[in-house]
Amino acid sequence: MREKIIESLKLKLNRRVWESWFGTFDVKEIDTDCVIFQVGNLFIRDWLEKKYGSLISKTLREVFGKQMNFRIDYAPAQSQEESEQDEPLVKKRPLILTPLNPILTFENFVVGPNNMFAYSTSLEVAKNPGKYNPLFLHGGVGLGKTHLVQAIGHYLFKNNPDLRVIYLTSERFLNELVDSIKKNKVQEFRERFRSKIDVLLLDDVQFLIGKSGIQTELFHTFNELYNSGKQIVVCSDRDPQQLERFQDRLVSRFQMGVVAKIEKPDEETCFKIATKMVQIEGAQLKEDVLKLVASHFSDNLRRLRGALIKLIMYQQISNESVDLQKASELLSVSSLVTQKVSVDEKLIDALCKVFNITQKEILGKSRKRIVMNAKQVGMFIAKNHFGLSLRQIAELFGRSHPTVSHTIQKVEELVNSGNVVVKNQIDQVIKHLTDKVSNQFV
Repeated sequence: MREKIIESLKLKLNRRVWESWFGTFDVKEIDTDCVIFQVGNLFIRDWLEKKYGSLISKTLREVFGKQMNFRIDYAPAQSQEESEQDEPLVKKRPLILTPLNPILTFENFVVGPNNMFAYSTSLEVAKNPGKYNPLFLHGGVGLGKTHLVQAIGHYLFKNNPDLRVIYLTSERFLNELVDSIKKNKVQEFRERFRSKIDVLLLDDVQFLIGKSGIQTELFHTFNELYNSGKQIVVCSDRDPQQLERFQDRLVSRFQMGVVAKIEKPDEETCFKIATKMVQIEGAQLKEDVLKLVASHFSDNLRRLRGALIKLIMYQQISNESVDLQKASELLSVSSLVTQKVSVDEKLIDALCKVFNITQKEILGKSRKRIVMNAKQVGMFIAKNHFGLSLRQIAELFGRSHPTVSHTIQKVEELVNSGNVVVKNQIDQVIKHLTDKVSNQFV
């Protein structure tokens, strides 16, 4: 019955959805009126319940011929002690051709909507090297590409010690080629990267932009590995099609497998990442401090970690806990984003007084001209004076993200064109805020 449930559900989904979201999905227990499933990730469990709950119910009704309840449990990975008990007494040691950062594992990677597909694909590649080939990971600086590619290496070292895995940056690949040319050992270089490895993990391939000679060498290396069924994983800070001055034949090969993008994390995911980073460091920071860091450094996880390390170091040196005010001073950022509720209340109050309208009007769906003007000014001030994100402003005023962006741009154009009325309205609201809260927020 288990196989029938899985197969029936699998037929209703396309392959990409199944591989992205149902990779760890399985039947744990079948009762008279309830089926219990399990997955290996809390985020996936919540997403499946929300997005595919009705489909799962329909599938169970078809399989059993009656209405069946279901539950999805989270099955965490085995503890280290349990894993060690299951391991053989004599464990084969992997051939480590290049050392990896011990922290950059799948267990330490925080999964969110921004990186779910890239994470799932990377894990699948680690479990089945050569099946999805090549894997091309791309995204902005400091979003987790290197973490994922090294996590693949760690997984293979642990679970496939017979495989010869090498991780290196494109710069190192270039330097080793140059060194081999100087020493007249090009053939040894080619044998090392084409015949003596099973998995190639290549980071920062954008470094090779404009370097035609090394691109040619990489092209032939790629072909040898691919034709031999060996796994290739490539990381870049941009999409393959944006690799300017790259050989077309090489770009096309990057696209012949799976291309996965890592987006910038939202604040909720960034907060979870910050929490995880602090745990790894064996330290503690207050929740409001973590939220402050997450709100200001979500664009680059390396900067995020740097900010956290600075706060942790201060706590160790000063022997005192870092509060929100001290964190703001140390990081030279405003605590206004973290104090969102307070900011919202004061801004709305100021708009109501300056435009002589009620809070119900400005937070409602009134189309009065004066109310619309107040909202536009409020959005402009929230962005330019309080530093709130477009998403936060959209939530506050009940508008869509694009509408908020367009409105702020429109107000900026009016101010820049010398519109006295709008500028006076902005100045009045800011003056009201400054007179009331300057001592608190300056």
